[in-house]
Amino acid sequence: MAIPRAPRWEHAVVTGGSGFVGSHLCTALLAEGTAVTCVDDFSTGTPDNVAHLRGDPRFRLVEADVRRPFTHAVDREPDLVLHFASPASPVDYLRLPLHTLEVGSLGTRNALALAHAAGARFVLASTSEVYGDPEEHPQNERYWGHVNPVGPRSVYDEAKRFGEALTTADASARGTDTLIVRLFNTYGPRMRGYDGRAVPTFVRQALAGEPLTVAGDGRQTRSLCYVDDT
Repeated sequence: MAIPRAPRWEHAVVTGGSGFVGSHLCTALLAEGTAVTCVDDFSTGTPDNVAHLRGDPRFRLVEADVRRPFTHAVDREPDLVLHFASPASPVDYLRLPLHTLEVGSLGTRNALALAHAAGARFVLASTSEVYGDPEEHPQNERYWGHVNPVGPRSVYDEAKRFGEALTTADASARGTDTLIVRLFNTYGPRMRGYDGRAVPTFVRQALAGEPLTVAGDGRQTRSLCYVDDT
C-alpha cells in the first residue's frame, strides 16, 4: 500500500522558534521548502540558535511575546502554525512560573487564533510531563496521567495540560485543524549545559572531568529522542 505524501506547507509560523527544539524545527521546515516566520520573545531562546538561517530570504525572525496577540507581527498568512513556545527546562520554568503558565494558556489561545483566522493547521508541542509521575510504563496515549497540580513541576505540567485542553476545545468548538504531539526527552545540539536536564548535565560534567550527578537510586528510566528524529 502506498504511503500518502505529507502536505507541502508554503508558510509556517513557529512560536518559540529560537529555542532548542524550535530552531531545529525551523531548519527542517526550510529544508523541505517551507517559508518560516520564527516568533520568539527570547526569554529562554536566543537569536544565536537561528543565526545560520538569517541569510535565507524565506526566513523571518520576529521578536514578540505570544502571551499577547501577535497576528499583526506575521506579515504573511500561514498554512501551518506550530506552537513550540514555552520554558522547558526546570531551571527556566521554576524561574519563570507565571510566564510558563501564561504561555501555555494565553499563548496557546493566541496561536490558535492565528491558525483559525488563516485556516491553517495548528500543532501544539506538548510533553511527556502531562503524564506526571505515571503509574503506567510505557505510557499509552489513552492514559490520563498522575499529576500533582501543586508540586514543584506543576507550572510546566499544568501549562501543557491546559494547552492540550484548549487545543481540543478549539477544534471541537470552532473546527480548527489541530494536532497535539507529546515530546519525550529530546536532546541534541544547542542544549545549554546548565539547563537542568539529564543529558546536557551528564555531557557538561563528563567534558569537565567531573563526577556525574545521578538523582535518586539510579534506576530511573527515560525515553530519549535525538532532536533530528523528533
